[in-house]
Amino acid sequence: MQAKMQRQIPTHHFHRFTFAILLLGSCSLVLASQQATAQQALTTGHKLQVLKDCKLQSERALTPTELSAWQDLKKAELKMDQLQIPMDQMSKALQPHQDKMEQLSAELEQQTKSQRIPDDELLEQTRMTAERMEDITDSYQGDIDAISSYGDHISQVAKVFEQQVTAQLPSGSYDQLRVVAPGDKLAADCNSGMFFSKSLRVNKS
Repeated sequence: MQAKMQRQIPTHHFHRFTFAILLLGSCSLVLASQQATAQQALTTGHKLQVLKDCKLQSERALTPTELSAWQDLKKAELKMDQLQIPMDQMSKALQPHQDKMEQLSAELEQQTKSQRIPDDELLEQTRMTAERMEDITDSYQGDIDAISSYGDHISQVAKVFEQQVTAQLPSGSYDQLRVVAPGDKLAADCNSGMFFSKSLRVNKS
């Protein structure tokens, strides 16, 4: 009986040892993966440029947290571009009626100056054109509400990124921020690629 137990003990220890090796190997792979992810974020090449009076004050790489916030902002901008498509379609649909309204307004103004009384037919055409424009706008109301609502969201996303990158900047030390991605070629204009302008309070891609 003891001989059997002695033969079984090495096998039992072998399985425990094998499990420990596999566990350590898995932990090492997870740690290596995390380190690789962090290293990749640090070496993406995205840089933050700080400018004042159109002069470069400093430049540094974005941290992984800042890069993540920047990517969130770019994703939000992409969605905003998609929401803008119906607005462009609405503008295209309205354009001929806007042109007609301008023409009618000019004719009414001229007629009023010469006769002091506007022509009833012109007034009716103006009313019908205005109603048509209102109908078109109403048909896009859902899209208008969507882009208006998302505008608040993208402003918040931009604010988060701005707060992160300006947290360590002394007050009054900058009036423009610029994110430079790998491969970006900036024009001589200091506003090229500008993300934030203190004077204009606008965001650009």
